[in-house]
Amino acid sequence: MAQEPLLEPERFGHRYAASGEAAPRAAELEALGSDYSATGYTTREQADGLGRLLALGPASVLVDIGAGCGWPGLYLATAFGCSVISVDPVIEGARAALERIDSDGLGPRALALLGTGEHLPIRPGSIDAVVHADVMC
Repeated sequence: MAQEPLLEPERFGHRYAASGEAAPRAAELEALGSDYSATGYTTREQADGLGRLLALGPASVLVDIGAGCGWPGLYLATAFGCSVISVDPVIEGARAALERIDSDGLGPRALALLGTGEHLPIRPGSIDAVVHADVMC
């Protein structure tokens, strides 16, 4: 009997769970220079380039759309000192971002939201930059 195809959120939920295992995280660290259980392909060098290009700093507020487990937005908050709002439509991704916010001590400067880039509860003019690395869905 053929297996029913997974719906997008369910499929990504499975991917987030698998990417947190030891072998995928080791491969991610070697290939991308990150250990966020990322499901994309943005390297640490590319993320650093984004931070410089966007002139991120302690006074900046960044929104990361389709953030999944928090890469690269949470990394940028750590590396450049900015605040970040991490947004993902899959509960497993938002949950992993919340865990990373806690483990990295970003609590006062970071927020993880379950949602898409549409209709965010953000006041106009309060954001300095938006990133959406490897978002294709």
